[in-house]
Amino acid sequence: MQATLAAYLAASIPLYRAEQVRRLDRYAIDTLGIAGLALMQRAGAAAFGALRERWPEVRSLCVLCGAGNNGGDGYVVARLARQAGFRVSVYALAAPERLKGDALSAYRLYRDDGGVAASALPERFEPDTVLVDGLLGTGLDRPVEGAYAQAIAAINESGRPVLALDIPSGLCADSGAPLGRAVRAQLTVTFMP
Repeated sequence: MQATLAAYLAASIPLYRAEQVRRLDRYAIDTLGIAGLALMQRAGAAAFGALRERWPEVRSLCVLCGAGNNGGDGYVVARLARQAGFRVSVYALAAPERLKGDALSAYRLYRDDGGVAASALPERFEPDTVLVDGLLGTGLDRPVEGAYAQAIAAINESGRPVLALDIPSGLCADSGAPLGRAVRAQLTVTFMP
């Protein structure tokens, strides 16, 4: 049964290269008139819904946010979780004031809703917490290093369940190959406009 389902899914779901997804996003924004922040909010809502379905007993999240739109998706998930009464910790690997565009808007909505973001990872993640990987998205094109490599190592060593937004950080979107270190996620929610 499992092999049959996998074959069905493989035959029925189109796969897109990272550049194709970027063009679809631009089309949705420029031609259809859907604001980029609205797309980000839809993505965050879908991810938070999938998280609640997969781990219905969890009431605590730790969201790790990077510098791009993947981090913006993370801030959306964090804001929704706070509004739902979850205990939420956010760790910003990029200083929020360095964010741009929709990611900055998502951060500001999170902050204005009472959310805070720490800049240093904890020594240990809290037990009974799902980690949300909003570090690096589909635009990654070189090996992961520095603070991002350290964060990925901490995620993988934590033993905590992980939800990856769009793609597990550290994977090449076009090949699926790890670019150095890569997050090992139990659930990945991908987004199409």
